[in-house]
Amino acid sequence: MLFNSFTYLVYLPIVVSLYWVLPSRFRTTLLLVASYVFYMNWIPAYGALILVLTIVNYFVGLGIARSEQGKKAILLGGLIFNLSCLCFFKYANFVVDSAIASINAVLHLTAANPTVISSPALKIILPLGISFFTFEFIHYITDVYRGSKPVRNFRDFALFAAFFPSQIAGPIKRFQDFMHQLEEKIEFRADNFRDGLYLIFQGLFKKIVLGDNMGRVVGTGFDHIAQLGTLDAWIAVAGFTFQIFFDFSGYTDIGRGSALLFGYKVPENFNWPFLAANLTEFWRRWHMSLSTWLRDYLFIPMGGSRGSAWKVRRNIFLTMVLGGLWHGAAWHYVIWGAFHGAGLLVSKEWQDFVTARARLAKLRPQAIWHWAGVACTIFFLFIAGILFRADGMPQAVQMVAKMFVPADSTSVVQELLSSTVPLSLTLYCSFLFLKSMVEKSGSHLVHQVQAWWLQSIPAQAFAYASLAIVILGFAPLQVAPFIYFQF
Repeated sequence: MLFNSFTYLVYLPIVVSLYWVLPSRFRTTLLLVASYVFYMNWIPAYGALILVLTIVNYFVGLGIARSEQGKKAILLGGLIFNLSCLCFFKYANFVVDSAIASINAVLHLTAANPTVISSPALKIILPLGISFFTFEFIHYITDVYRGSKPVRNFRDFALFAAFFPSQIAGPIKRFQDFMHQLEEKIEFRADNFRDGLYLIFQGLFKKIVLGDNMGRVVGTGFDHIAQLGTLDAWIAVAGFTFQIFFDFSGYTDIGRGSALLFGYKVPENFNWPFLAANLTEFWRRWHMSLSTWLRDYLFIPMGGSRGSAWKVRRNIFLTMVLGGLWHGAAWHYVIWGAFHGAGLLVSKEWQDFVTARARLAKLRPQAIWHWAGVACTIFFLFIAGILFRADGMPQAVQMVAKMFVPADSTSVVQELLSSTVPLSLTLYCSFLFLKSMVEKSGSHLVHQVQAWWLQSIPAQAFAYASLAIVILGFAPLQVAPFIYFQF
């Protein structure tokens, strides 16, 4: 069930209504059932997968907490189990295909008339969101091993694992925060409901109006690279960078807003990432729940910033390579991760170089220094985005060549100008600017208008109804799935 589908827009109000009508003691059970219905809407059999993972990790957590001598072995067993499930469903075909490709390459080099071995296709459909909830299970059992108290109520733990607003697209929750909310008596709060609706509508606008329509422009470029002009290539590459942001952050907003309708808060995932002045700062602002997970459960266990400079840089690079592999079972994702790892190393070396030189260090507070850093970071993200979006390295190299070899075609330019993207992007940027100005304003009139808005349900209903009409009017004819739909 997609957040941007008509089915979900009917399903969510029904579940929210039942949730607040029922006595509080039944609400957790309702959310758990609703989460499994949501997940099993696509492939019902995979509901059994998440249930088995939940049962195993529940008992692993209890076993670690009760054991003194053998808890390390129990943790290791739990990690192997979780990673084995993830690797089987996500990487089995990748490993088999890579092995067959290597064998064929060797045969081609050593035999005069080599027989090409075809790769046996394994009929494995990747379960939705397995990368997200597997990481949550790993976080849970690792933190219990480190001293956190395990969850003893199975129903509560099952809801943590299956909570549908964050189940498929994240953010990657921390069980301590979620359980703290679950243990409290959640009461209906108008501000949570209002903020939740705002996030849902903002997310729908970002995902459908901006992300999906940008996707059509980007597809025109990446699907016909050979015919692209220079400006076409730049628009397609830049468009994809912003498409994935609007798609992912919009989808996350819908999930976070949905959680607020039930009184739950899940962490933010994006914090103005395109204002980052270097790559290190970018990864503190982009997909923050994944960045912090990689830091806490991969980078630090490998040694983190302890040890020699070489070991620190090795840990950074390997973390990003494995982060790239997490994004998808293909070599271009691994290369994408390695590219980001190399970029982080260069960024760190540059910052150390500037810090050691007083003249350069004095330039850091200046605006031109900051915005030059922002421009360099965005350019890096454009190139990295090609590795992420292209079907393989040959196509990626071809796209880079198109960006820097002059050509006259304007097919993508025409697609962009005939689309709704320029108008919708202008509307969204104008909204953000006005919102920022209002938040910074301290005038009495602004405070009066804000107070009136918060109290006026008819005004809010009219605004959201109008926005819904705009979203429907700008929406593409076909529903586009979330880019991370099967990550």
